[in-house]
Amino acid sequence: MGAPLRDRILPVLLAASLSAAFAQNAPFTFEGYADSTILTNQYTGAIFSNAIVLTKGITLNELEFPPHGGNNVASDNGGPMSIAFSSGVNSFSGYFTYGVALTLQAFDSSNHLLTSATSAFSNNEELSGASGSHANELLQVSSATSIYKIVITGSAQGASFVMDDVTAITPCDINQDGYTNVIDVQAIVNQSLGTAAANAALNGSGVVTVVDVRIVINAALGSGCTLQ
Repeated sequence: MGAPLRDRILPVLLAASLSAAFAQNAPFTFEGYADSTILTNQYTGAIFSNAIVLTKGITLNELEFPPHGGNNVASDNGGPMSIAFSSGVNSFSGYFTYGVALTLQAFDSSNHLLTSATSAFSNNEELSGASGSHANELLQVSSATSIYKIVITGSAQGASFVMDDVTAITPCDINQDGYTNVIDVQAIVNQSLGTAAANAALNGSGVVTVVDVRIVINAALGSGCTLQ
């Protein structure tokens, strides 16, 4: 018989932790990219369309559109911004400052609309926004059915909003903190060993096994949360 699951998995977990091999699939902060970078596939598992990086002090008017954090934001470029996910996500959220009302739509793998959210105001710019508004409004959508595409619509021509600190929660983010890392691997290992409630059967078997552990390890290593 092969070695017990604990003996096979925990050495991998420990080695990854000590070597810092596990890449945190952190929220999209858009930091580290040059001003005016066109966003496409820079983030693992996500494809952006009609999106551009704006940097404070260069192309970003931070007096009206202050970043939620750091110096960079993403803006709609030439039309509604979309983000397609190679693996489904459970929820999507971000901080938005906008000059026109926004609509956030979530679609399934067959491009059927699952749910949507709208901005609270027609304009929430820092200096000239509607009364009672504030910059960096949190907008979010979630669905029991996996979300494969997000579309954010402001002006049909684009250049109408900025977005920062986006969090997409995948099934591999076991503790749903916006990161897939060694903590999630430990959590799925515990579930597979029966020391925690087994509620993350990712491969559709209904039982948490070494297959689910491997899925989360791959996601933590930066390969995306691929369930099949």
